[in-house]
Amino acid sequence: MTDRTLIRNAKIITCSAPGTDSAPGTGTGPAVIADGDLLIEGDRIARVAAGRIEIDSGSARVVDLHGATVLPGLGDAHVHMSWPLDFVFDHVAVANAPAAPHALDVAAVARTFLESGYTLVVGAGVSQPLDDVRTRDAIERGLIPGPRVVPSGTMITERGAISADTGMTTVVSDARDLREAVSRQCDTGVRALKLFVSGDGIVPEYPSDDLYMNDEMLAAAVDEADRYGAFITVHARGSDSVAMAARTGVRVIHHACFLDDKAVRELEARRDDVWVCPGLHYLYAMVSGHAEPWGVTAEKIERSGYEREFRAQVEGIGLLRAAGIRILAGGDFGHQWTRHGTYAAELQRYVELVGMSPQEAIDTATRNLGPLVGLDVGQVRAGHLADLLIVDGDPLVDITVLQDPDRRRAVVKGGEFAYVNPRMFP
Repeated sequence: MTDRTLIRNAKIITCSAPGTDSAPGTGTGPAVIADGDLLIEGDRIARVAAGRIEIDSGSARVVDLHGATVLPGLGDAHVHMSWPLDFVFDHVAVANAPAAPHALDVAAVARTFLESGYTLVVGAGVSQPLDDVRTRDAIERGLIPGPRVVPSGTMITERGAISADTGMTTVVSDARDLREAVSRQCDTGVRALKLFVSGDGIVPEYPSDDLYMNDEMLAAAVDEADRYGAFITVHARGSDSVAMAARTGVRVIHHACFLDDKAVRELEARRDDVWVCPGLHYLYAMVSGHAEPWGVTAEKIERSGYEREFRAQVEGIGLLRAAGIRILAGGDFGHQWTRHGTYAAELQRYVELVGMSPQEAIDTATRNLGPLVGLDVGQVRAGHLADLLIVDGDPLVDITVLQDPDRRRAVVKGGEFAYVNPRMFP
């Protein structure tokens, strides 16, 4: 079978960077091609063009989309693949689950990401230490379907801080401990290491503006991760924790709910080498009562301070956009109120709540991710990996198209059709 595929008669959302208009056919021109073709050779995009690409009909498989939309495969930068499809809030139960059935649960989550149009995920902490690493390896060996995985390990916290007494985290006391913990995880294949540097109001004894660790500890973690080609991500909800993470070289800051001028200045100073992953839909779902059927009552939400936190985060995302800080889609999907498979709801919240255009929202799940992970992904562009999502409808008109399984025609990963909607192509 030929390793060339011509995708014909498509609306193409290229997610090309602004100001990259260049030679015709390179795929670095307009952000949207109303009617175009794209040619895949091996695992890469060879050519993108407005109108038809003329080739010998016998030299490639031709897939006529009849006007359907092609865009880059989506990505999520805050992923807990350990959380099963039926997960509620029972972290300890998952951590202590028998390994074999738990591995099947994780495989089902990996498949769900791929079938939802997600071809890249960045881990943000696992319940059992090798969940992400083993899942990545199984996907790369072709044993199970799933996205590209940048694996995380057990979350790391400071003695006396949030999650330190659960038995599910790696607990450290100082910079030396932390450097050793980072080294041990990297030796197993972990490449995105998650640290707690703030509290979380949903656990009232650890408020969101608590500050854990210190500059010396974070700098040691960043330095050790760099030695392995890995990077540090942090749970940082309060402004002091965000500022500390930014000035010490952390690559991904999760949540960043409360921002002040100092935190924004520290982020601006590292604008080209730091990303913020808000997880806005999670807060929206919590304050909107979506978790109440599972015991997260209105009283618990009031005690958590999440209403104030939600309002602050909406305002803070505006500050990030104004400062030119790159935002990444992703955020704690997997609870029953943020169910697996609903990942693109994050993009909907960006459009509805913070005023992003659909294109800007899509960029947070595509173009913004490639530089973080060092892969040629997130753009429909010659030379980039052929990771693509094909949908009916136009997500630039209606961003919720990306959440509709019945509109999802197919997912291409590395030039191969990794998922084809069986309801659409029986």
